[in-house]
Amino acid sequence: MRQRISLLAACGLVAVGLATPTAMAAESADPVFRLGGPAALALRQGGPQPVALHFGLLDADTFAGESTLTVDLTKLVGIASVKEAAGAKKCEDKGTTLVCKDKGPHAGVDLEAVAVKDAKDGVSGVLTVTGTAAGATITPAATVVSVGGPDLVMRDLGLKKDPKPGESQALPLAFRNEGTQSAKGVILELEATHGLELPERYDNCAYRTTRASTTVVCTVEGEFEAKATYELAGDSPLHLKAGANALNERFGYGIYPLGEPQKAADAKRPGAADTAAAAGRKLTARKKAEAAPAPLRAPDLNPVDNKRTADLTVKNTADFAADPLTVKGAAGATVKAVVAARNNGPAWVTGTGPAALVDVVLPTGVKVLTAPAACRAVQPTQYRCATGTSVLEKEKLEFPFELKIEKAVKDAKGAITVGTLDAKGELTRHAFDEVLTNNQAAFTANPTVTPTKSPSPSGSGSASPSASKSASPSAGSSTGSTTGNNASAAAGGRSGGGPLASTGSTAGLVGLAGAGLFAVGAALYLSFRRRSSGGAHA
Repeated sequence: MRQRISLLAACGLVAVGLATPTAMAAESADPVFRLGGPAALALRQGGPQPVALHFGLLDADTFAGESTLTVDLTKLVGIASVKEAAGAKKCEDKGTTLVCKDKGPHAGVDLEAVAVKDAKDGVSGVLTVTGTAAGATITPAATVVSVGGPDLVMRDLGLKKDPKPGESQALPLAFRNEGTQSAKGVILELEATHGLELPERYDNCAYRTTRASTTVVCTVEGEFEAKATYELAGDSPLHLKAGANALNERFGYGIYPLGEPQKAADAKRPGAADTAAAAGRKLTARKKAEAAPAPLRAPDLNPVDNKRTADLTVKNTADFAADPLTVKGAAGATVKAVVAARNNGPAWVTGTGPAALVDVVLPTGVKVLTAPAACRAVQPTQYRCATGTSVLEKEKLEFPFELKIEKAVKDAKGAITVGTLDAKGELTRHAFDEVLTNNQAAFTANPTVTPTKSPSPSGSGSASPSASKSASPSAGSSTGSTTGNNASAAAGGRSGGGPLASTGSTAGLVGLAGAGLFAVGAALYLSFRRRSSGGAHA
């Protein structure tokens, strides 16, 4: 018989920002700086690989003096060995303490910890770091160091890597606790790039959507025993759908031990003050209740295997198009002109470098006075502009130039071309762009015939060319598409090697703290159940 473990989490979870700086002591005029470090650290019994941890000053951006940090190891005797990280030379080892000196606003110390031989599973002690600095007060930091703990390993989902637009696939999430102790609840974190959809919504999950991705953080309470495997419960399925705008996508999924819950501040909401007899309503202020904090991760013996990432390539197209541009003016005139391009979709485009490049070849007699930061001169008469790392479907991009018409040449021709670089470093059409006729548009100076608007592909949503007069006293004008923006976002990765990073008690997925996450749903709860067979290792 399968045992089901589920969570009835409180609705309305919201993430909160980092703690405010420590208040200055009433009797002292010195600034007060905090020492930041992990709240907890778990070490593997007999594990030869050290775990890295860092302590450093917070809220000290204007501090330029020297700090002395003292690491007290007296309560770790028989539990863990802690020393300065290899290659660092800030500390003096004095047996049960490390005395470290550093300068500047980011002063800190890098340490490595390993469980001592024969340390028993479950033993723990506290590592304390204190600090002193001339003209400042430094508040201490403490880390609970324990031997043993949960080690959650996420199983590879084996996702289909080449889904079609609109295709959905199940997410049979499963993980195993390879540690020595149970996890008292888990945090499931999902991250899907812009072209992927997570259709289900659960009340014990918080959702956040940005320009480039959607992140989901779910808290699942219960005891997740060591050497046991768990899978998603049948009554709380998850699916991943490739949207109509999908192209090159990434999906990340991770499982982490749940830390001790934080208590929201017990803030009161006093009622409004009595209104004045003859004044009607009176403006008042009331204390705002503190929001519930985001879930914190507990230490994991091996955080490297908590998360997996899948890259998906969806068979789709994106149509980049350049907009024609016309400028007019007498010799010596200054003209403001906007070079524009657009992505007609249906897919969005993202990558590690610019999603697209726009080349501008100037008409004869035209010179650039001011170019946008995203553009650089390739030749005296040619500029290359770079987009951000992503361009959304239906997004328009603009690059505002200030030009000077040095010589009034009738029907002078230039060009605007949008594409990407090939292996030889030359601009070419994207491989996924199957529309051959709109990657290049004319850039004309002083036309003798009024240009007509070229037809846009169906559904492109492009704006009609519009004239805009130069702000310069010199007479000049330009026409062209001038809408959109050039925001960017990139899918992240990670690397391994060296000591394991200490995750301590960190708040959810990177970037979620303080982001205003809201739980939604209709009394549906994500849950896991234990596999009766114990399951295979991930």
